[in-house]
Amino acid sequence: MRKQKSSFGLIKILMALLLVVLVLGGGVIASLFAAGVPMERLAFWRVEETRPDSISLPMNWQTIPAYSKVTRNDLVDPRTGGIHGIEIPLTSLGGMSATMVDGDGELIDKRIQLAQRTDDGVVMQLEDGSVITSHQLVKLGGAYTQATDIIGRVVKSDKSSGFAFAEANFFERGTPAGLAGATPPGMRAMTLEAAQLAGVHRISMGEQIDLVANIPLQKLSRFEFSTGSQLPGAELVADAGRASRDQDKETTARLVARQAVVLTPVIKRVSTETSASLSQGKRLLSVPVEEVVLAVAAEDVSAVTSALELGATVNVLVRSGRPDTDQPSTNVPEGMVAVPIPGQTLLAYQTIRPTSFEDPATAYVRTIQVPVETASQSNWITDLSQLVGRIPRHDLPATVPIQEGDLMPVGTMAGLSGATPPGRVLFFLDTEGLIGGDAFEFGQRLDLVASRTADEPRGGSRGGFANVKLTDAQRTRVEPIADDAIVVMPTRSPGNPTARKSKDSKDSPSPKLIVAVRPDQVAQLEYAVAVGASLRATVRSGSSRVDALDLVSDTPQRVTVMKFDPLSDAKRTDIFVGGSREAQLFGGRE
Repeated sequence: MRKQKSSFGLIKILMALLLVVLVLGGGVIASLFAAGVPMERLAFWRVEETRPDSISLPMNWQTIPAYSKVTRNDLVDPRTGGIHGIEIPLTSLGGMSATMVDGDGELIDKRIQLAQRTDDGVVMQLEDGSVITSHQLVKLGGAYTQATDIIGRVVKSDKSSGFAFAEANFFERGTPAGLAGATPPGMRAMTLEAAQLAGVHRISMGEQIDLVANIPLQKLSRFEFSTGSQLPGAELVADAGRASRDQDKETTARLVARQAVVLTPVIKRVSTETSASLSQGKRLLSVPVEEVVLAVAAEDVSAVTSALELGATVNVLVRSGRPDTDQPSTNVPEGMVAVPIPGQTLLAYQTIRPTSFEDPATAYVRTIQVPVETASQSNWITDLSQLVGRIPRHDLPATVPIQEGDLMPVGTMAGLSGATPPGRVLFFLDTEGLIGGDAFEFGQRLDLVASRTADEPRGGSRGGFANVKLTDAQRTRVEPIADDAIVVMPTRSPGNPTARKSKDSKDSPSPKLIVAVRPDQVAQLEYAVAVGASLRATVRSGSSRVDALDLVSDTPQRVTVMKFDPLSDAKRTDIFVGGSREAQLFGGRE
């Protein structure tokens, strides 16, 4: 007989399965609880999540490009249709700074002591006991709380989503969008090809940089002329004996832009170019171009443009972005003093400017450190403020300290007018008829003597007289024309206004020697130059310290010259032939 299954065994199987489910489920729940998962998320019934009272700070839901104006679409989340914001619990507001509008419409900053939500909105109690509402709140912890204070403002850089808006994210109110608003006042935005700038690919938006160009020596004069620099280019011209290939390789560094600001880092764009060939004909090509936008000072635009036009290599130097410290960048050892030295040749009678002492490659003031005793004994000026605005008495070479004797008195005006001593006038003397005229220096005192050889007179024999044959020396007349003339501008000075270089050196006029003479000597000088007389100058002693450009009160004694009259024994006879008259000279026979 077949044995029937008991129902008790089925019950045991069901209970075993239930026990396994309970054990496994309990283990899973315990693991989730240990992992920090809220239990209400595991409930099969719907539980409403309770959120603490909070205040919302507007933020953008997508990235806003730099130099763009914030619009309402940048704040509205398209998924919800409302303004995207960050929720700050009211319990976290205690101790935070708040900017609000008082009864007079002024912005004031105070700290929040307590905040809670009421039927009229969020109410906050300040540290002084006063109470304000959220409608009066403008900023919370430096972040704007009202969307109306954000819309219409222009952001300084790319504004990432997920962060509130602070005043540091915006330009000043009223700034237009685009590069015009991003360019600082007094500067100009320049778009340059990245291939023309070395090291430009590593810079970021907002960094300050300097641009230093390596100018070929052969093109330096063109660069200085285009930038209006007064640095004499003759000092840096390569020797004529060098090969042209070597001259092309030699360069000199020049700072072309200082404290430029990176408005837009290197970006790529596509440029369309035309290509023509016999097989494919004319077609358009898309060529990628890398560009960078820099804001440079208005006075640096010509230098940057000229350097790039000449094909110079322009290097990018990034300035430090770390906060400034009170410690000086250069420490002068004890017992030493920093003496400023010119970074370039200072031309005579031209106003000294602060840039005159800057290194052309770095734009920093050049100094040398010497012992205090040496600077005092040499009478060197150590304070830059005592040099700026002064007028050099003569050309001052670069890298040489300046003494008080190298400068004109305080208050002297610039130019040749200020260099002219009282009671004197300037005379421009052609050195072609002056022996040694190119060797004179600033401040030398000269005595000018003119000599002229007369034409040989026509003579004959008559009675007891014989015609006189005169030598060149006997027919030469010598007389002083100007004494105590002062050299104001030598011919070799690079600042001589009469030195005008021409492309054809043969047609270039020779520079004039500019001397200061008394007004009564001008007529004699003009006559000597007009008749083609030869001039000779004698230099007075300069052993004693004499101010070369100050007129002495006592008029120096005139130079006396012995005159020789070779015709003292000659007789003159006038012969009339027809309607003509001819003078004949006869001398007595021995």
